[in-house]
Amino acid sequence: MRSLEDIDRDLAAAGEALSRAEGTPAEVYSRIVGYYRSVRNWNKGKREEYGERKLFRAPENFPARAGAAAGGKNIPAYTAAPEPAVSLYAGGEDRDERLLLFVRPACPACPGAKAAAGKLGIPVDLVNADTKDGMAEAVKRQVFSTPTAILLARDGRELGRALDAGSIGKLAAV
Repeated sequence: MRSLEDIDRDLAAAGEALSRAEGTPAEVYSRIVGYYRSVRNWNKGKREEYGERKLFRAPENFPARAGAAAGGKNIPAYTAAPEPAVSLYAGGEDRDERLLLFVRPACPACPGAKAAAGKLGIPVDLVNADTKDGMAEAVKRQVFSTPTAILLARDGRELGRALDAGSIGKLAAV
């Protein structure tokens, strides 16, 4: 049977060996200027910027983008004042189409998309994706980014989609 002193000596030796143990260096890749690259090959400024980044995790029930692992997509979480659902087009309710435009108050491209949608001459319904109802509608229609415009027929059938102001202007020709 081993004595307490033998056990203490063995534990001290194991602790000493553990303090000198070294693992294999990990290679970290991250997106920089449109493509993925090893962080150790970045210049000093970009490495410092990488150290200041904050990651956000999407809620568990948020749908994954095509090709992304479910629940693993890091997206920024904005808390902006809710924008009411409004129509940008007065009249013209007899038209066969309408546009559903998904926006967020913090979205930098959304004002241009709203302006382009207002010029189409068809009813435009704004959906604020930051609200509970807006997020539910976005999930239902598989909208993954803002702005997203969906051209709908009178019967609710989707006729086309656009993701920016330039593409929204071309939806009327669909």
